[in-house]
Amino acid sequence: MPSRILIFTFVLIGFVVALSLTNFFLSVIPPKFKTKVTPATYNLGYENVSFMTSDGLDLKGWFIPNEKSDAVIIVGHGYPFDKANILQATYFLADEYNLLLFDFRYFGESGGRYSTGGAKESKDILAAVEFLENEKGFAKIGAIGFSMGGAAILMSESKDLKAAVIDSTYANSDMLFEQLYSMFPGVLKLPFVWLTKFYALLFLRINVNEVSPLNSIQEIDAPILLIHGEKDSQIPAKNSQLLYENSNKSRTELWIVPDAGHGMAFALYPDDYEGKVVEFFDKHLK
Repeated sequence: MPSRILIFTFVLIGFVVALSLTNFFLSVIPPKFKTKVTPATYNLGYENVSFMTSDGLDLKGWFIPNEKSDAVIIVGHGYPFDKANILQATYFLADEYNLLLFDFRYFGESGGRYSTGGAKESKDILAAVEFLENEKGFAKIGAIGFSMGGAAILMSESKDLKAAVIDSTYANSDMLFEQLYSMFPGVLKLPFVWLTKFYALLFLRINVNEVSPLNSIQEIDAPILLIHGEKDSQIPAKNSQLLYENSNKSRTELWIVPDAGHGMAFALYPDDYEGKVVEFFDKHLK
């Protein structure tokens, strides 16, 4: 009997380690999706641009000019997609503003060997801001980010962003990992969460406990519009509700979108979405 218990214990430990390690590597080196559209698809002129991050990665992007505007909006795509994937949901902003869309590290045409779901991507946002200030001469800079892109914008804590729209992002790593292992009830998910944190520290030198848009939002002075789908099953709406509760409510707005899934607010309510986002940026960037 003791030998059977011992064998079962080793098998159980092996299962937990194997599953968590597999999920970890699939998360940081996911398949790359390449969307076959460009701004020209929507009759927009654009310039291919590149800029370097503080840790030496070359990021590729599109700058879409608008000669009538002295403001620019950075567009941050979600995981595990590329800059082209988010173009359809954001090109309406080109009517009023200059736009910069770029591929986060690892994705699309950008350099990098792995993704960190927003942690190191915050450096990518800072690099984009620096590029727009130093190379393009902009002082009025806003940002819109989806899921990972939204987390990266918040965790950049950039003092040079004048306004930010954050769509469907997570509040902190604990909530993200608990959702990742939501198939396991209660405390059964905890070993997987703990091991994932350990792998991040071991392989990526990232203290996951510090990956927290929830902490960062308290350090941001710029106005923020939080958007989240009511029926988001990947990153539940409670994440944005928690972000809102911990923000400075005098400069933060929250829109929970009825019936919308993850990142689907624009698809379900395009007119309302465009209206709210344009009104927000017009208020804070013009």
